[in-house]
Amino acid sequence: MNTIDLIKNIFFLLIFLYVFPPLVKNVVKSYQDFLEPKTSVAVISIKGALYDATPYIRQLHTYFKDRSIKAILLHMECPGSATGTGESIYNEIIHLKKEYQKPIFTLVENTCASGGYLIACGTDYIIAPGMSLVGSIGVCLPYVFQLRQLLEKNDITYVPLTAGTYKSATDPFTDLTADQKTILLSMLENTYEQFKTIVIENRKLSAKTEKEWADGKIFTGQQALKLGLIDAVGSASTMVKVIKERAMIEGEIEWVKQIKPLSLLKSLFTGEQSDSDNSFIESTVNNLCAVLENRYLTPRL
Repeated sequence: MNTIDLIKNIFFLLIFLYVFPPLVKNVVKSYQDFLEPKTSVAVISIKGALYDATPYIRQLHTYFKDRSIKAILLHMECPGSATGTGESIYNEIIHLKKEYQKPIFTLVENTCASGGYLIACGTDYIIAPGMSLVGSIGVCLPYVFQLRQLLEKNDITYVPLTAGTYKSATDPFTDLTADQKTILLSMLENTYEQFKTIVIENRKLSAKTEKEWADGKIFTGQQALKLGLIDAVGSASTMVKVIKERAMIEGEIEWVKQIKPLSLLKSLFTGEQSDSDNSFIESTVNNLCAVLENRYLTPRL
């Protein structure tokens, strides 16, 4: 055997060793699934402050329409959202539940607050650990700075050009007039009333008790349970039991997650995949853009 043939054989052997184990693994998995069929439940991870509803709505539509998916679980780790983002996701959940009659659940790990809690209200069952943080039912318009005096101290002249009495209401370099403040407070109050109505209707709470839970307070999971803001204190095992009961599932559950490949180099060196919505760099850029575009002028839940 000459050197070239030896190299060829080694090359094909390496390819075989690379391809064969995953192939065998898939065959074994398919055989096991045939003998012990599992029921598919989709998992949607909702993480961080939310300023874009699109990826979550896309996943919701995919999983609600997929007949092989028997239930959906929101894995919640959310401290809040822009008002429109939280309500958009909530509205989509309500619409899709009516159309497809598929149960959807929320499992909190650490935080389910404000806009995150608004989204959770659209689901059929909420479970949170006793020491998690739940609630913060209120609305704010953050970062309404007043920086006109800073400009004057540095001899900087600022001349805003606007059309419309209230157009400059959130401009940090002009004084907020009494009328502008009244308009902003009216907007926040209206949003707040809508938020409370959603909680009351979905959590079956009395409007007479809203002072106990709707003043922006944050609660532990244990306190939230007593107030009726969640359905049970627990963790993943508790949720599995509830999902099986509510979705009438027997046997094991196969968790279906959105999978996206890692970068080429990372894939070559690790052979793994990422189940996160974005790469670290992409996520960082997206979050920065969202903050710059929305955070200073958008009310938050």
